[in-house]
Amino acid sequence: MHLLLSVVQAKVPRMTQETSSDAGTAMTAGPLPWPSEWDAVVVGMIASGLVTLSRGLERRGAFPVPYPVALQRGLDRLSAMAMAVGAETPRSVMDLAEWSHRPFFQWPFHPSVEGMNGDEALLVNGKPSKACLEWAVISGDVEGEIRERMLIHGVLDVCKAQNNPDAYVWFRRLLVERPAMSERDLVVTMAKPEFALVAQQLRVAYRPAPAEALIDGEALVCGGCGHLWTVDDYGIRRCHEWDCPAPSTIKTRLPRSEGVVWLSRELRTFISGPGRSELRIADALTRAGLTVQLWPDFDACDVLPAEVPWAADVKSWTNPVRLAWRLTERPFVVPQNADRGFIVIAKEQTIGRAEYLRTLRNHCTWLKSQSRVEVVSEKTYIDRVIREARRRNCEG
Repeated sequence: MHLLLSVVQAKVPRMTQETSSDAGTAMTAGPLPWPSEWDAVVVGMIASGLVTLSRGLERRGAFPVPYPVALQRGLDRLSAMAMAVGAETPRSVMDLAEWSHRPFFQWPFHPSVEGMNGDEALLVNGKPSKACLEWAVISGDVEGEIRERMLIHGVLDVCKAQNNPDAYVWFRRLLVERPAMSERDLVVTMAKPEFALVAQQLRVAYRPAPAEALIDGEALVCGGCGHLWTVDDYGIRRCHEWDCPAPSTIKTRLPRSEGVVWLSRELRTFISGPGRSELRIADALTRAGLTVQLWPDFDACDVLPAEVPWAADVKSWTNPVRLAWRLTERPFVVPQNADRGFIVIAKEQTIGRAEYLRTLRNHCTWLKSQSRVEVVSEKTYIDRVIREARRRNCEG
């Protein structure tokens, strides 16, 4: 609190402001009157608070009181920073929520942080965006809750206790291939022998579809990603998943009368999203004649070809700077039975973004110190593994 007060009261020598219709407020000269790490920290706190607030709204149907600590602290710190440079401040949590619906560059005042793209918003149609969820995970404030809700650790514990890695693979694969289904199909799936061990976790992973997905007595399953189409604030009905490759296509229709369920938001973002890339890689290598393991040894990595033991850790983060921070905080450990490791970026993130891999390499201090791990695109990983397999086959 004392530091906040000192920031608000600080004089700002050699500091100027630029204000334009499309650039918000930016500091252009002189030292910042707050610690340099505040810029990233404040965005992380706001994102974490918004995720927690959203969960509270889902559970209770009303704003939780008091507001999440991270959100209130983020608001206080953002306000102090804005006041220090004479910029407009958010007057309340509701005001901050309104800001969060705008692209970041349109905020009346925004911290200078490379980990937030100017065209990204923290809230979309009243719910946390993928950018918001990524920031929340980086900040650590809600990571434990996210992991608990995703149930991944719980599923791992159950499968390890029974020494049944196949059950874990079936669980993960189902979440990727069928992120939405009818209630009837879920019950039938839970009754299958291969899912008996994780039936309870499946029940928790899937939740009733929201009202915005149930229109005219049915839900539409997207042909691009398998999630549900929803109606946004403008009345447009389509797939609104951030990484969907074909958001205007329909795979099937689910009658509302049968009940409709889909995965929680965290599972859709951190499991189902990158999972599409993991399955594409496995399918491509299998077609080339290789034997591929998905999530081997209870998730030691995502993909591991038997003939060329190059372990892949697949990522589908929208912002390479945020991913760089995450990898530095939680490095990928190459499995003992692998020759080397690869951070593989899903094609949804690299298409049309030639700078993605370069930015990730430049910002990830951990990657720079690694001799057995490198970052590549999805296509590059597939091509290199296939070439290496052919080379070894010729030499053998």
